[in-house]
Amino acid sequence: MDKEVGERMIRVCQSLIKMLELSFQGFRKHSEEALKEVEKVKGEIRKNSSELAHFLILKSSPYEKGKEWAKPYLSMASSFDRMTFNIEGIVDRLKSMDQEHILFSDRAVKEINDVFQEAMDLLESLPDLILTQDKLLAQHIGEQVRSVFKIANGYSEGHEERLIQGVCTPKSSPIYLGILESLKGIIVHTLEVSGKIVSVSSKSKS
Repeated sequence: MDKEVGERMIRVCQSLIKMLELSFQGFRKHSEEALKEVEKVKGEIRKNSSELAHFLILKSSPYEKGKEWAKPYLSMASSFDRMTFNIEGIVDRLKSMDQEHILFSDRAVKEINDVFQEAMDLLESLPDLILTQDKLLAQHIGEQVRSVFKIANGYSEGHEERLIQGVCTPKSSPIYLGILESLKGIIVHTLEVSGKIVSVSSKSKS
């Protein structure tokens, strides 16, 4: 992996981790302050993402590394942008919860906490993977993603059952499912970046 690209990608990852952690804090503690802080971090992510994309476009010139070299890196940059979009979706739903005084059941809170923590753990693995290009770490990420998706899909199905039974309210349901889907989006893009890192690393060694 290109060292300078790796350094720029790590800066984007660190901003994403910070943004997701603040969102998690906003959910756990009903903290308006944490959600306001997300807006500041969003600016940091946009700056780092923009600098990464600009650098890659410059390097994709025929006089530099070329388009084929840039493709996997641009794909990773796009995944980072999608992660940002998913975190913004979580924050919007948390704000709606606060404005509309919506509360989740203890079970729903635990389920969202579980998936939030898994998403955090996976995202926090990426800077190490970028530095090391360790195939075993990438394999572990893949296994963890498959396990989390199975759990999250079970949570969605269980929630729908509780909704039918009248245990969950129709008002809170779209927010619960929306947060869950956004977290799954972050997780799937983490997996995509992980796969691209290993692919780029293998090509550079061959």
